[in-house]
Amino acid sequence: MATAALDIGVLQSSSRYRGIGRYTHDLARGLGAIKQPDGLRVVGIELRSWTGRAALVSDLASAADRLADPDAPMMTHTRWAHRQRLVFARALRSSGADLVHNPHPEATPIGRLGCLRVITCHDLIPYRYPEFYAGWRDGYATGRRWLDRRRYHSADHIIAVSHATASDLISLAQVPASKITVVHNGVDLSKWSPSPEPDDDAIRGRYDLAEQPYLLYVGAAEWRKNPHGMMSALKLARSRPGCGELVLAWAGKLDGPWGGRIARAAADLGLDNVVRPLGFVSDRDLAALYRGAVAKLFISRVEGFGYPVIEAMASGCPVVASNCSSTAEIATGAALSVDPEDHEVIAAAIAGLVTDEGERSRLREAGLLRAQRFSLERMALATREVYRELLD
Repeated sequence: MATAALDIGVLQSSSRYRGIGRYTHDLARGLGAIKQPDGLRVVGIELRSWTGRAALVSDLASAADRLADPDAPMMTHTRWAHRQRLVFARALRSSGADLVHNPHPEATPIGRLGCLRVITCHDLIPYRYPEFYAGWRDGYATGRRWLDRRRYHSADHIIAVSHATASDLISLAQVPASKITVVHNGVDLSKWSPSPEPDDDAIRGRYDLAEQPYLLYVGAAEWRKNPHGMMSALKLARSRPGCGELVLAWAGKLDGPWGGRIARAAADLGLDNVVRPLGFVSDRDLAALYRGAVAKLFISRVEGFGYPVIEAMASGCPVVASNCSSTAEIATGAALSVDPEDHEVIAAAIAGLVTDEGERSRLREAGLLRAQRFSLERMALATREVYRELLD
């Protein structure tokens, strides 16, 4: 029986809180739920020391839950990456695995692996926009491009999380199309539901969002997320009839200087106390916030996938989304699609949802149907099929 090993070690790092951490955790849970009758054994590989000691774990779901627990030990992303490069190959050779899947593409292991290697490409945003995302640690634009080409050309196969990402792999990194399989990310649909919970109002009350209409944004404040565009569109929307009480609830850590920058930008736009930073929000609270929002804003300039779009749709929350990059692909037909640079159009979409219950209902229904296409089961089955085809 062939053995494929999913590398779950990134959940030991600070990346457990980012989209890649969510992808790794959910993929492990999805793969762990599949019965394995076809001669392919799928396990997890967990690097446990700087000497190359590792464990193969058959209960993928439990192992992922253990590593992703907020109280579990956590190393910095940099420390994880150094260990991964230095000793992962040694650990893998002693594991007996026939294939390894690295869900985080960074930290290419040094040395002979002794088996096939699959990696997931979430996006090539630093490659496309080095002026924003390729600093001295990457060797600036030239170094980042070299790193990306090395990591993707050295793999035996690549899983791309969207067709937009696959297209970038082909056009920017010159990866052959035959080496790429698109497997859309999946979300745990049991966690995101349109059905109200008894404590929804109390949760929204804790965030001071129980008594007024609000938009919801989930994520960071970096350039590609278009924070100034969101706030500019909000200001324009609030000037329209029936929208004067609208606020923007911002769920997510604003690390480092970002909190101050967003507060100053909001003040410059006259949006003091209108943009409401909530900090980190648990999934349980976030589901209640989705269910109570007028709309989810996701007007990014570029994305590899866009988890919050599917989470919002599965929770019955209308979505206003960008008409470009992977967002258009993921949200197609089930969101109001807007040019992320056209603040007037975004404002009109927001105002329309505030005042038109029929349009909100239409988008809720369309979103619920669309979200069913992005289940953990679909993602896991498609990923497992990639393993099986490579090993046949």
